Amino acid sequence: MKITILFLSLGFCSLSSPLFAKSEEILQPPTREKRMGIIDPAAFGLGQPGFVADVTMVDTQDFENQPGGIDFRELRTIAPLAAKKWGDFLIAGSIGYMLTGADFQGFGGLQEETLHTLEAQITMLWRPEGTPWSAMAFFTPGLGTDFSGISADDFEFSGLGLINYRVSEELSLAGGVFGRYAADESMIVPALGFIWQREPFIVQLMGPFAVIGWQATERLTLSLSAYPSGGAWDLDDSVVNRAEINGWQTAASVIYQLTDHLTLSLRGGFNIAGEVELLDADHRVIDAEDLEMAPFGAVNLRYSF
Repeated sequence: MKITILFLSLGFCSLSSPLFAKSEEILQPPTREKRMGIIDPAAFGLGQPGFVADVTMVDTQDFENQPGGIDFRELRTIAPLAAKKWGDFLIAGSIGYMLTGADFQGFGGLQEETLHTLEAQITMLWRPEGTPWSAMAFFTPGLGTDFSGISADDFEFSGLGLINYRVSEELSLAGGVFGRYAADESMIVPALGFIWQREPFIVQLMGPFAVIGWQATERLTLSLSAYPSGGAWDLDDSVVNRAEINGWQTAASVIYQLTDHLTLSLRGGFNIAGEVELLDADHRVIDAEDLEMAPFGAVNLRYSF
């Protein structure tokens, strides 16, 4: 599994991102009953617009085929920038940043690395009144780097076009095409997803994202989720030019709305199906290892508008 799966999932989740949520708020009639909000399992940009901070600590992920392992921790933040509506069209922008600390413990000659991921997203939405159809497109330029030196390999670009159909008040379907370019590699794949919502329950299946939520009380929500983890970064190293750490996180979450605007989430679970891959300047694999399952814990704080 490559890091492309993460960008693919982010594209799917744009269906219910802060930008999409904000557009729904603008385009829906004011008399419509308020629905249970979309669940953001790990600060990937789902739910109501707002500022999000998420800290994740993963226990040592041991190598499957040799001694050693990787210690992994990350801070993820998201901030919406602006939105503008013209008739049935809306255009909006947001920015996300992830700070990753990874201790490779000598794997490939790497030790403790401080890694950065910075992404901007521009979203365009078309949603006319009186029809169940809508469409959206997004363009996301970004970079993954250690900031020791910036080159063309640091930059990555992805884009998505989706057509959405609201089957009923409870079910929405979406399909389209996703494309990505990174490190001289490009891909185009179909994008599919759906959201089913019957309060107090919600099911979100969008690409590799899966979330099941139960709103136990007006302020308390419990959820189970699975989503990709990791990243890809260009390194200023004499041997290793690029590092990719990939895997999945399966988590149980407790989400509590402290105030009308502030929400605190705690989650815990396991990193599974992990792998690490190191590449040279010609994008050839230097070393690769599968990672053993490891527990993790996380805390998430969101300020919604």
